[in-house]
Amino acid sequence: MTRNPSAAAALLISLLVAPAGAERLRDLVYIQGVRDNPLIGYGLVVGLDGTGDQTTQTPFTTQSLKNMLSQLGITVPSGTNMQLKNVAAAMVTGNYPAFARAGQTIDVVVSSMGSAKSLRGGTLLMTPLKGADGQVYALAQGNLLVGGAGASAGGSRVQINQLSGGRINNGAVIELELPSTFGRSPLLSLQLKTENFSLSQRISDAINRFNGMGVALALDGRTVEVSLPADNSAQVRFLAQIQDIDIAVGQMDAKVIINSRTGSVVMNRNVTLENCAVAQGNLSVVVDSQLNVSQPDTPFTNGNTVVTPQTQISVRQNGGSLQKVESSASLNNVIRAMNALGATPNDLMSILQAMKSAGCLQAELEII
Repeated sequence: MTRNPSAAAALLISLLVAPAGAERLRDLVYIQGVRDNPLIGYGLVVGLDGTGDQTTQTPFTTQSLKNMLSQLGITVPSGTNMQLKNVAAAMVTGNYPAFARAGQTIDVVVSSMGSAKSLRGGTLLMTPLKGADGQVYALAQGNLLVGGAGASAGGSRVQINQLSGGRINNGAVIELELPSTFGRSPLLSLQLKTENFSLSQRISDAINRFNGMGVALALDGRTVEVSLPADNSAQVRFLAQIQDIDIAVGQMDAKVIINSRTGSVVMNRNVTLENCAVAQGNLSVVVDSQLNVSQPDTPFTNGNTVVTPQTQISVRQNGGSLQKVESSASLNNVIRAMNALGATPNDLMSILQAMKSAGCLQAELEII
């Protein structure tokens, strides 16, 4: 029997090259039980340059400072009016990562909750961070990094970005470890990031082909159950290997995402349109109000100077025409058809909703 080296090389290349439209398993699923946990705490930011909370508007800042000073052995006489300008009350948030150990540091976000004008240059005092069960899992402290900037003079003020929040990199130290259930069970669930029965079955088949045994089973469109070795380190090795398996994703569901707050519209490449007709017309109402000053004709008379408002209202309506949108099978043609209507993002949201109701938009419409 003769061997063809070129055919063998081609076969090897075809096995090494990922299939078209393939993604790694780690990009498609979550491992059940392996997740972050939110942490929250209340603390004080000091060292501000006169931009702290107003004590008359935020009495809890003064109360918090008194409590902290009492713990340090300093007693503030009752009835003392503390005029604070360099202290601000803030909420501190962070995420407890999976498999975290005591002594590990995490990033925290500090957000003002009072009337402070800016947290720039401030230092967060030691703040306990609690979990959903009320236990303290980390302690936060450090200098804030605020990305905004601002200046004020003569009653005028200019500001760039936000000054009432900042971040502390590695600003919290984990003090209490969460118990982990990883490795205690021979079964593990892989949770798909998006519900898809076809993709769930492809993931199960790919894991079984890789392992050579029926260790994976697709339970539904969101969950794939995997049988793991009994040893903990063997489970880690097995998961490290299957996470890099290439999965043929195939055609995803056609979807249009509309953000009603920002006016943005995003659609994937599977969105198609059927033949339809769209009429578009814009109605605008303009209200122009001006203040006129009326003075007496002659001075030193009994007449008074008054301010009279003068309002003008105009209504304009641009003529809308009936436009025919041809059936299209690609995202490029869909965008070209929408641009032909001259639609703004706000108009486009209404048009897409009407198209969906009429049955000519072949996609799932989601409003966020």
